[in-house]
Amino acid sequence: MRPLGIIELTQRIALPAMLLLGLALYCYQLSWGLPNGNFSWAADALGPLTVFSIVRRSIAQWNSGWFYFKYPLGYPLLLAASYVPYLASLAATGQLRHLTLTYPYGLSHPESALYVMALLGRLVSVACTVGTVALTYGIGRRLFDRVTALLGAWFVATAYPIVYYAHTSNLDAAYVFWLVLTLWGALLATESDRRWPYVICGFAAAMAVSTKEQGFAFLLPLPVLIAAYRVRTVRGELGFWQRWRQAVWNRATRAGIAAMLITVALVNNALANPHGFANRLRYLSGRPVAGVAARFAPLEFGFFKGLPKEWQYVCQLSDALESGFGLPLLLLAVAGGLYVIVRGRRAAAYLLTPAAVQYYLSLRTLDLITLRYTLPFLVIGGLCAGALGVAVARSWRVGAVALAIVCALGLARAVELDLLLQHDSRYQAERWLASHAVAASSIETYQKAAYLPRLSGFDHREVPLEQRTLDGIEQRRPDFIIISSAAKKGITHRWNPDWRQGHTLLIAGPGAPAFLGALEREQLPYRRVARFEQRPMLLRLRITSLCPEISIFQRVAL
Repeated sequence: MRPLGIIELTQRIALPAMLLLGLALYCYQLSWGLPNGNFSWAADALGPLTVFSIVRRSIAQWNSGWFYFKYPLGYPLLLAASYVPYLASLAATGQLRHLTLTYPYGLSHPESALYVMALLGRLVSVACTVGTVALTYGIGRRLFDRVTALLGAWFVATAYPIVYYAHTSNLDAAYVFWLVLTLWGALLATESDRRWPYVICGFAAAMAVSTKEQGFAFLLPLPVLIAAYRVRTVRGELGFWQRWRQAVWNRATRAGIAAMLITVALVNNALANPHGFANRLRYLSGRPVAGVAARFAPLEFGFFKGLPKEWQYVCQLSDALESGFGLPLLLLAVAGGLYVIVRGRRAAAYLLTPAAVQYYLSLRTLDLITLRYTLPFLVIGGLCAGALGVAVARSWRVGAVALAIVCALGLARAVELDLLLQHDSRYQAERWLASHAVAASSIETYQKAAYLPRLSGFDHREVPLEQRTLDGIEQRRPDFIIISSAAKKGITHRWNPDWRQGHTLLIAGPGAPAFLGALEREQLPYRRVARFEQRPMLLRLRITSLCPEISIFQRVAL
């Protein structure tokens, strides 16, 4: 056997090396903001106690009709499964008696146990993110070539939103993983009539929509694409409709459909709580559900919503993608999409069709397209950028140099994200409080714990909206007030329970805007004594809970 050439050896070790580098990026500062009980500095992350509550209420009673309004059950169940080995070890050593939802939750050392489970939840995201990078390579390998696959996987691995969500117990990393696994399984299904690719495709698709229903549009065209490419392989003298029937309905497709239906039924607990499953579908459709007071999401589909609204959606999408990729890589990705359309019909079909349908049917249905909704587009854009980048680099030496610079910039942006986590402004605020405020100091806040420094050990109170008034602050007279630049409008507004009433997402509190204005202008007996912020050099952040500016006001005698 001849020894491997240097190029072949490099190609063989490139993917493992990239995955190891990604693992280092995702695990560095994995304990960001921890320990913090059941809370996290990542907005909408699921804490261990929240997971326990969802799982318990999902299975405690036969056909109760209960459902978790925010997300499907797929991700909470995945997190719960990751806790099981640790909980078993606690039970075996006598540190866990019976889980409860009140302190100390049945745990001998609740703070350390919640910390470990929070880390386990984040490790799930790390595993999903590494899997997404590997699957991106696998998709690129089948649609293009090995070098393009490596380059596309690199762009995905170093995109700062991908790196960020690997550090959290948000569902986004798992959601993207299931979508990309479905796409990979669909490509395998077009190349074979064996059942296992269809089973993978059906299972992954079910897990994707059971993690976040928003992904249904991305998945919608995949069965059509599989059938369209499989019909070409049907042999014999069959007519057009007979060939389509044989391609669409065979033992492999039946296995995939069965895998999908079984997974949806089990993961959503539809067998033991069909009423709850039906209630969630009713809630998503905007219909009221008895006993549920959760606000309705701003969902409204229209074939065409007028030029101003359509342009607004395009601007929101491009803003999110420019933040996620950076302008040079975004331009390369957009040009790469056009290149793929011209040069690769199969690649264009499998990459651009799901993205286009996702945008049209899913993202446009939302009133606001945020960065986290565009994460699947980073995978598609990374592969398109890789396809054009390799073509340019093979044709012009200056193109190869430019491509190397873009790759280095991606890595630098990922490293800067990790450094932002390490030096989060909330850490700085905590150190200031530790040295300037005594334990008996009273502290008032008006925002979610995700946006604020950790305040354990202090007399801390989160004041409800109706009490955020000039008279209210004079009556309470806290020693310190802490506000964050993240979701700052939440200080003065609350979510509209039904956005259709007035088509507004937020409703102002009666006295809160005047109170906040007076506080920031220092017209109250409070002075801003400290401000902590970070200014990234390479990143234009579009993630609300990432490194907000923290302001601390202290009461003074007038």
